[in-house]
Amino acid sequence: MQNIASSIAIIIIVLTCITKPMSAQNNKIKQDKYLEPTVSYNALMSEIRKRQFTRNDIKSFVYKVFSMYERATCNNVHVSVDEFKPFIDKDIYVDFPDYQIRSWEDYVEWHTWIHSLLVSDDHDIVKVEVEFLQNGKYQATFDVRWRGLFKDGTYLDNTIRQVWIMREEEGKKLPVIEKYIAKVNDPMVITK
Repeated sequence: MQNIASSIAIIIIVLTCITKPMSAQNNKIKQDKYLEPTVSYNALMSEIRKRQFTRNDIKSFVYKVFSMYERATCNNVHVSVDEFKPFIDKDIYVDFPDYQIRSWEDYVEWHTWIHSLLVSDDHDIVKVEVEFLQNGKYQATFDVRWRGLFKDGTYLDNTIRQVWIMREEEGKKLPVIEKYIAKVNDPMVITK
């Protein structure tokens, strides 16, 4: 029994030495290659300083819009089409797989039409990539897994590639969507 206790004590001492907390100096990641900012990093920071929105602002905006789409079909917290107006261009250009929109009025018509058909829908966004374009514009490219249950019993489960072009607008806290292209990558329709 004493040998077992001695062995356990030795193991504890060894483990303590091995797992001893590292000092702040020893805990730093070795960055020999990165002691100076890269040219691409400096160019990015220069560009961000000129802009109203960062890449993460744009990514957050994409998620906000899809959350609003989902809430448009929810009964507990309904979002009306008018809540989209501050960030939809009056001459918005949209190409959906089965619908084209060329104005705010067209957008309202589409929104009313699609939500009159849906019981519910869900959007799972995959990896939003953001690029800075000329003249204060932004491009977001991403895939969305869109699942929707329709009132006629049809259930859709599609992956849709989307590209949005947005701009800054003075006095607005969110970007304004000018162009919105959506193409089906992987259609799957399940009917009742």
